[in-house]
Amino acid sequence: MTLSAGQKAAYMKYRAEGFSIANSAQKSGFSKSTGDRLEREMKIPVEWSANKEITSGIVKPNGHRLAILEAKLPGPIPLDKLIPEAKRALEDFEYFRQRYFGRLSMPWQLMAIQDLVELLHTDEREFVDLTEAPGTGKSTLLADFKSWLICKDRTVRILTGSATQPLARRQLKRVMRSLERMTPLKGDPKRVAQGLELDAASTIPRDFGRFKPLDRELWNQDAFIVMQHDGIGAIEDKEATLTAYGIDTEFTGGRFDYVEWDDLISPKMVGSAPYREGLEMIYTKTCEARVEPEGLLILSGQRLASDDLHRFVLDLVRSSDEEDDDGETEKPEEKPLDDRSNMKYKQIKFKAHYDELCRGKETHAKNAPPYPEGCLLDPWRLPFRDLRAVMENSPSEFSLVYQQEDADPEKALVRREWVYGDENHLGCVDYDRGLWELPPDISYHDCVVFACVDPSPSMYWSIQCYAYHEPSETFILLDHVRKKMRMPEMLDRDLGGRYSGLMEDWRIKSEQIGFPISTWVVEQNAAQRWMLQQSLFRDWRLMHDIELVPHNTASNKADPNYGVWTLSTIWRRGRVRLPMRHGDASYASMKLIEEVIVYDHGRTDDCVMAMWMGHYNIQNISRPEDNSYVPDRPSWVMEAAF
Repeated sequence: MTLSAGQKAAYMKYRAEGFSIANSAQKSGFSKSTGDRLEREMKIPVEWSANKEITSGIVKPNGHRLAILEAKLPGPIPLDKLIPEAKRALEDFEYFRQRYFGRLSMPWQLMAIQDLVELLHTDEREFVDLTEAPGTGKSTLLADFKSWLICKDRTVRILTGSATQPLARRQLKRVMRSLERMTPLKGDPKRVAQGLELDAASTIPRDFGRFKPLDRELWNQDAFIVMQHDGIGAIEDKEATLTAYGIDTEFTGGRFDYVEWDDLISPKMVGSAPYREGLEMIYTKTCEARVEPEGLLILSGQRLASDDLHRFVLDLVRSSDEEDDDGETEKPEEKPLDDRSNMKYKQIKFKAHYDELCRGKETHAKNAPPYPEGCLLDPWRLPFRDLRAVMENSPSEFSLVYQQEDADPEKALVRREWVYGDENHLGCVDYDRGLWELPPDISYHDCVVFACVDPSPSMYWSIQCYAYHEPSETFILLDHVRKKMRMPEMLDRDLGGRYSGLMEDWRIKSEQIGFPISTWVVEQNAAQRWMLQQSLFRDWRLMHDIELVPHNTASNKADPNYGVWTLSTIWRRGRVRLPMRHGDASYASMKLIEEVIVYDHGRTDDCVMAMWMGHYNIQNISRPEDNSYVPDRPSWVMEAAF
């Protein structure tokens, strides 16, 4: 028979008072066989270490005792009825971890949580990129943080996400176990002796009352709802307190106060450009959309590549469509790179080693004070001996994975400060400019408009359109498309002789602004030789008086005077202008920025190659002819004619 929540609660109450299974079942209104079934379903976790996974099963001989303890649990305890230790735990995260998990927090962990708490209390939707060196206990820290948020507010809605559904479920189960644990955790004896952890003093349910609802259907591996305080309403009507979601599964929707995406990047797939592009699209369209207007989203993990998802989100800009108190749109100020007030994501990162705090052996010992007093983030988990081995064997891995730094700026084709500007550089981004628009101080009459394309038979194409301002020698990006394409998507012709495709679309757009594209610069490989020989391309170019300049990328690619590295100069001097208005413009520009910053150790270089082809061939690009005719007559003769 199906039991109601009230029957189950009554049965557990009678069992806790010492009645037999038969008597408890009879008093609760069902048979002894149903009582036996309930007893079999009572599976109590075996808890044995604060830092190791727990197993579950029917516990003998302590299972019945723990079931009785659980049955005696009161409902949610109001704030004014909490014991002093529980009230302190709600206000002090460090004490919360110590009391209920026996964990001793590192300073960096408390710094990170303090930043997250402050962002949770703003009246805006906040986005955070949180990165740290591997092996520092980040996932455990975030699991404890979610437990703390639930204790502080049982109505909170949290999403915990990961690369796969099993990984997300694992994160959810850690929180679930902390909310149903009946006996305090015992620390590992060796680590307790070393002063690295403690025995927990209590459990969360003992101090705050029951969290696990009586209806087991509301408490499963994909989502659970905690028991609410009186006056909140029926628990069945509430949205899930904590939901697990793997990015590899179909998501049905929902909005959350706190969204956490942990370890989304797969080490096996990070080198695949299609994987990275697909992940970026899913993340921006699905993952970011789950957070409430005043909520907080965290992307947490470690850096695995210079052009990984963390780098992608750090380069995203805020919407420029912000209004002041008068209802007028404000133009965002262009600020130094380290300001990040114009950027969508706030960055919280912790390096494994801080050179500026290093004092040699004094700060390298395992008992040395951790950051920010010492130079090591965690002298015990990440001792200097281990870090030095990574430094010597793989400097690039140490810089990226352990220090959260991109490539050496001195070896970069383009530095970030050149792109975004600082006190010594003009910068290259126009935050208030969209696609097919010029900066306000530039006239089309001084420009030549051209397009350049770096194709691929099987991978990504990069097609860019520029207005080249000759007086200032500035390349002004008008549009940029980067995607997988087939040749007919570039240009095609139907039976009626009508043309379609990107080249035709851009021709029309450029004519609408009054300055048509005069030249296409195309890489001369096998696909482009086909493009040059096809009659439809030849007929289209002749019809619209458009030049096509073939370019062999292998000829001067590495030449110091003519190769790709000549692009550094125009970026450093601010002679590249990129549209960065929120939406399509910023997306088009970011694809180019991502590649020039990580060249030549990035995963792809098609955007860099397309830009270099345009820059290299700028002298070969035809200028539009001035067809205006001025008669060779004195001005007084012309005036007399009128």
